[in-house]
Amino acid sequence: MNKSRFSINLLLYCILIFSLANCKVPYNPPVKSANARYLVVEGHLNGNEQTIKLSRTRNITSGDTAKNIYETSAHLQIEDDNNGRFPLIESTNGVYSANYILNPGSKYRLHITTIDGKEYLSDFVPFKQSPAIDTINWNFKNGGVQIYANTHDPQNKTTFYRWDFQETWEFHSSFNSSLIWDKALSKVVPRTSQVYICWRTQNSTAIYLGSSAKLQQDVISEAPLNLIAFGDNRISVLYSILVTQYALDSAAYNYWNAMKGNTENVGSIFDPQPNQTRGNIHCTTDSSEVVVGYVGAGITQQKRIFISNDQMPANWNTRSDCVIDSVPKDSIVYYLGGTFGLIPIDTILDQTTRFVYTSSLIDCVDCTYYGTNVKPYFWP
Repeated sequence: MNKSRFSINLLLYCILIFSLANCKVPYNPPVKSANARYLVVEGHLNGNEQTIKLSRTRNITSGDTAKNIYETSAHLQIEDDNNGRFPLIESTNGVYSANYILNPGSKYRLHITTIDGKEYLSDFVPFKQSPAIDTINWNFKNGGVQIYANTHDPQNKTTFYRWDFQETWEFHSSFNSSLIWDKALSKVVPRTSQVYICWRTQNSTAIYLGSSAKLQQDVISEAPLNLIAFGDNRISVLYSILVTQYALDSAAYNYWNAMKGNTENVGSIFDPQPNQTRGNIHCTTDSSEVVVGYVGAGITQQKRIFISNDQMPANWNTRSDCVIDSVPKDSIVYYLGGTFGLIPIDTILDQTTRFVYTSSLIDCVDCTYYGTNVKPYFWP
């Protein structure tokens, strides 16, 4: 009797727990809409070349295309603490640049006047000269390639560092096409430019920092930069990374460290909570306006290395899912000239001794779909 009563109570308890688990009601908190068009200032006042990019933030909406909103037609000038003025000229939308030899003994700030008459000033910052980059090296980590920066300041004056980089890689199409569909002539003709070998370039998006503040010597050893996963096509032929090193003061380091926490180290309850990080740029016509960015000054250092696919494991290049189709000449208008999406590769005789066109999808044949076939000037 007691065993039967226990079994009934256990069954009722399980039913109750199951019922409570299925009574969960999703909670969708209301999202407050705001007209967030904050000015974003990106750039560094280098010793002999200065480039500043201006853009605006925007609200994320359904179907957002992530298109940049450039701040154009603004007036920019660099100012030093000796009343020197150095104007910047807009070269492309939102990009302002010039070439001045800045004095390492001065402090500098940026003065911005936007087209709507608002003025912005950055704080005066010291001119920090970065020591040379000792080496950029790499090793295998978790099957991929981890790239590192190494540097030191024998005078122990730098302490705080930041790096960004530009990576360029050569890649090849799965198939080498010698033919192209000419829409004007409505027929297949020989190619006049190759689409088998291409290059692609992109800039770093993460924030990379280093500090020797807790060390007896100003030495940075193997600061991790880019991590390239196993099989990534960036090292399918030849890969290059150009690293730029910045020397920071403590205020700049704290700003970038906070930005790193806001953008990269969030997502779990143990990560730092997001905060409204303020840079060193302020709107003088509206003190309550938020401005995003930090303007530093000083001489940067750069170093480039190459990594070849020959240095990778034999199974680094994963097998392509590209396939070749045969298109009879009486069907080329449909398959090559229509919306089917095939690109001609070559002409062959099939098993019935008919001439056919070998073909494949555009991303398997035309490397300019992902990059450019113009060889970079620095490429070996």
